[in-house]
Amino acid sequence: MADSSWGEGYVVDLDYTRGYFRELSPGHLRLVLLLAGVEPPDATQPFTYYELGCGNGYSTVLHAVANPQGRFCGVDFNPTHIHNAQRLAQDAGAGNVRFLEKSFAELLELDLEEADYVVLHGVWSWVGDEHRAQVLEFLRRRLKPGGTVYLSYNALPGLAQVAPLQRLLNAHAGLAAGDRIEKVRRSMDFAERLRRAGARFFALSPAAVARLASMGKHDPHYLAHEYYNANWSPFYHADVAQALAGIKLSYAGAASVLDNFDQFTLKPELAKLAAEVGERAFAETIKDYARNQSFRRDVYTRGAPKAAPPALEAVLDRSRFALARPRASCRMQTTTSAGEVTLQPEAYAPVVDALARAPMTFAELARAPECARLDRGKLRQAVFGMAALSNVQAALPAAGEDARRESTARFNAAALRAPITDAADLYLASPVTGAGVALNLVDRLFLSASHDRSAALERVRTAAADDRLKISKQGKALATVEEKEAYVQERADFFFASLLPFLRLLRVVD
Repeated sequence: MADSSWGEGYVVDLDYTRGYFRELSPGHLRLVLLLAGVEPPDATQPFTYYELGCGNGYSTVLHAVANPQGRFCGVDFNPTHIHNAQRLAQDAGAGNVRFLEKSFAELLELDLEEADYVVLHGVWSWVGDEHRAQVLEFLRRRLKPGGTVYLSYNALPGLAQVAPLQRLLNAHAGLAAGDRIEKVRRSMDFAERLRRAGARFFALSPAAVARLASMGKHDPHYLAHEYYNANWSPFYHADVAQALAGIKLSYAGAASVLDNFDQFTLKPELAKLAAEVGERAFAETIKDYARNQSFRRDVYTRGAPKAAPPALEAVLDRSRFALARPRASCRMQTTTSAGEVTLQPEAYAPVVDALARAPMTFAELARAPECARLDRGKLRQAVFGMAALSNVQAALPAAGEDARRESTARFNAAALRAPITDAADLYLASPVTGAGVALNLVDRLFLSASHDRSAALERVRTAAADDRLKISKQGKALATVEEKEAYVQERADFFFASLLPFLRLLRVVD
């Protein structure tokens, strides 16, 4: 086994999963700022963007090709990750992204461009105090006034019962024989045996029991990086906000748009208690208690003030929006910790009906016949409400879309050429939104023969007969021929009637 002592307690002997996170996209971050009443950066202007702890670089490269006016830099200290990221960038023809194999300490030694955006997904929880201090110093030195930071992390109080479970798993894996994957599996098996034997911790910790059960559904590579680092720390929002305040960063809002709507995520009596707290960081922490929050996606800015209402309205008029899912899949209901949330179709559906025709600016939506009955205030409420329910997303300005289409097409062609090795979702780049669009395994196979439904069905049936590729529906693996055939037919109807037109709407495909 190769020496991994340079990892400083981080899992480096296993490749990290090739995930994608739309919350990291510049367009989504601008949407969060707009919702928070902060004037976002001009989407037409050049910018510099860093992703610290970029892993295999999939999000970084996708965002680079979909936002060619930006200069992107991904940083990771794992050479395998950087090699994979560089190869992906080369295959996609992405000339506006580079990758650095550097630790955070080494990064501080470099004379780098100042940043408009810096994003870190999960890293804050997976490194030690020394490395968090280095991240803060990088932000202090490199983030421009008015710059934006995305920082996600394991949160308290939601993980209060999970922390002892993580300690148990990690300690057992440290003593077990075998490779990393074997250690992960054996430690999970040991924890389950301990639960069945009557350990009172599990009897009194239902959240830990639920987390242990859910872990069995995940890729062991993901589990190794998520739970088996020497450093694994959940945080209260107030503590993170205080640390960032020390380098002049202030909290703007949650990258999970829904979490910005107290009326959707908090019961009225809990919202009232949170509102009684005058200090914002503590109020956010109170909301985390109300929701039992286990993961946060925070957005911070450096000195970006609240915009005056006229300026904010002007920015809103210019802001462009697009559907985030096919119109047939748009929902008016969701379930949160506060219970069932139901929005009135007559107040909200006009926005998604209009955007099903084409992406539009807010000013264009105001003139759309579908929205004729909505005044400006109700239209604003409908747009952001649909964003909260993941029906609507930010879109880039129409100017420059053809040029973006050329770079995203190269990326998408490279992504689709890659061999199918598992059933994980594939993300393709949209020149309309500057972000990714998910395809599941079956959709990907349909897309490869989308010109001919019969040929597409035959290709999917052939793949379904191969037991090496596990086809699932709503997280459940399909075992019988009859189950697979019924799902393939059902998915074909959805793909050709709804998903394929949606992919064309976002110019992911022609």
